[in-house]
Amino acid sequence: MSIGPRSRSLRQLRRLIRIARDADAAGVSSQEAVERTREVERAALSRRQFLGGAAAASALALTARKGFAAPKPATLDVGIVGAGLAGLQCAYALSVKGYTASLYDASNRVGGRQFSLRGTFPGQAVERGGELIDNLHKTMLGWVNTLGLTREDVNKPPGDVFYYFNNQLVPEATVVDEYRAFVAAMRPDLRASSGSPTADAFNAGDQTLDRMTLADYLTSRGAGTYARKAIEESYIAEYGRELSEQSALNFLLFIHADRRSKFTPFGVFSDERFHVVEGNDRIATGIAALLPRQPEFEMRLERVRKTSAGRIELTFRHGNQSIVKTHDKVVLALPFTVLRGVTLDASLGLPAWKTLAIDTLGYGDNAKMMVGFNGPVWAELGSTGQSYSDLVNHQTTWETSPTTATTAHAVLTDYSGGVRGKNLNPAQVQTEANRFLTDLDKVYAGAKARATKNGNAYVAHLEHWPSNPLTRGSYTCYLPGQFTTVAGNEGKPVGNLFFAGEHANSFYDWQGFMEGALLSGIDAAAQVLAP
Repeated sequence: MSIGPRSRSLRQLRRLIRIARDADAAGVSSQEAVERTREVERAALSRRQFLGGAAAASALALTARKGFAAPKPATLDVGIVGAGLAGLQCAYALSVKGYTASLYDASNRVGGRQFSLRGTFPGQAVERGGELIDNLHKTMLGWVNTLGLTREDVNKPPGDVFYYFNNQLVPEATVVDEYRAFVAAMRPDLRASSGSPTADAFNAGDQTLDRMTLADYLTSRGAGTYARKAIEESYIAEYGRELSEQSALNFLLFIHADRRSKFTPFGVFSDERFHVVEGNDRIATGIAALLPRQPEFEMRLERVRKTSAGRIELTFRHGNQSIVKTHDKVVLALPFTVLRGVTLDASLGLPAWKTLAIDTLGYGDNAKMMVGFNGPVWAELGSTGQSYSDLVNHQTTWETSPTTATTAHAVLTDYSGGVRGKNLNPAQVQTEANRFLTDLDKVYAGAKARATKNGNAYVAHLEHWPSNPLTRGSYTCYLPGQFTTVAGNEGKPVGNLFFAGEHANSFYDWQGFMEGALLSGIDAAAQVLAP
C-alpha cells in the first residue's frame, strides 16, 4: 500500500507524525526528537549529493503492469478522450503492442494538469499543476530518463518549517508535543479500521469513520490547538477541501499506513523529491512525440452512446462543428468533474455504482500562486520556505525550484485549497498577490518588501484549477462516505468503455499523483487488450 503525500504540506505532516512516534519510542523530549531528525536529514542530503540522487528508473517500467501481457486482437479501433498523462500513456502502451489509437483533447495542447510555466520567472520553469515526483514514482522517473530530461532534487539543506498560528510563530516541538498527546485517542480507531476499505470491501468500523467528517473527528477525539491547526492546514492544502467536506479516513488511513510501515528511528520518509528542470510537461510532449498518430485538439466531448452494432459513438464539438467518431473501444481519460457535463446515453448500460462514482466523486479546490522574490528571504530567516498558518490569505508555502534559484531570484509557491482556494480570482492576480504578501510578512518578516516587481506590478502567476472548464477541480478528494461507496469503482470498465486518469488509480496506489495518471493509462491499455 502506497499512501503518500501529494504536496509538501502533507509530507511535512508525515514528518511531524514520525518525529512524535520516534520520540515516544526513544523516551526523549519532542525538542530532542526534532533535533535528532534534523541531523539525519542533513546526513541524508549529503549522501544524495554524493551519489547524485536516486538510481535511474528503467524504461521497461513504462508499460509494465500486471496483466499487460494479454493476447493481441487481430484488429482493434480504439479512441481515447483526453490527452493528459493518462491518455498519452494509454496510447503509447497500445502503440508498443502494435495498435494506433485515435486521441482527442478539448484543449490545444497535451498534458492536462501537467502544465509548466516558462518565461515569467528568470531562469526557472515552474509548475501550474502537477509538481513533485517521488522517488517511488518509477514510471515518471522512467520517462525522465527515457526522454533525456534533467531531474533536480528539490530538497535543500534543512532549515526550519515555520508555523504561524494564533498570531504567533509556534515551535515545531510544540506541535509534536500536542500530536503525541493525540495519538492515544486515535489508537482505537486505527484498530477498528480494516486499513484499506473500498466500496467492495469494508467493515463496520470503516463505514462509521468514513461517514464522519475530519472536522468532527478532530473535535470528538480532542486534538490539541496546534496539532489540529497543523492537521487542518495540511489537509485543506493536500486534498483541497475544508475538513467539514473530507472523510475522517483521509486522515486515519494516512496514519494507518505510517503505523504499519517499517522505519528507522529518526529517519526520513521518501526524502527524495524531484522536479524536471526543463518543466514537468516535457514528459507529456515527449510521450506525444513518440505516438504513431498525433492527438486531435479542440475536440470537446458532448455525448457518448453505444450503437446497435455495439461500438462506441463519440460526439464532439469542434468550433461550430459537431463531429462524430465511432470506435470498437473507447477510453475516457477525463476528470469525472468534466464527464458530468457529457451526455452518457442509456445505451451504454452504466451500472449504478459507476454513475455514482462519476456523479459524486469529490475533487479539490486547489489553486497555486507563484510569486517572485529578490532572493530567498525565508532562508535568511532560517526557513526552508515551507510554512503553515491560519491566516486568511496564507495557508501553506514552499520554495519553487530551489536548485535553480539564486541570491537575486527566487520563487515561492502559495498553495491553497478549500474556501480560499476556490475563491481566489485569477482575473485579479495583483490583488490576490498583495493580500498574500501582506499575510506572508507576518510569517517571514520583511518578505513583502523583497517581492519582485515589474514596474508597480508584482511578478506573480495564479493558476486556478477549480474554474478551469477542462478540469473543474484539482484532483481526487474523498468526501464523507466515499471510501465505502465509491473507492475502487472509478477505474472499473463497463463493457467496451474504459476509464483512466489519476482518479482511476487506487487510493492505495498513487491516486492524485502524476504517477497515478500514468499507471491508470497502462491499466486501461491492458483492459482494452484483454479478451
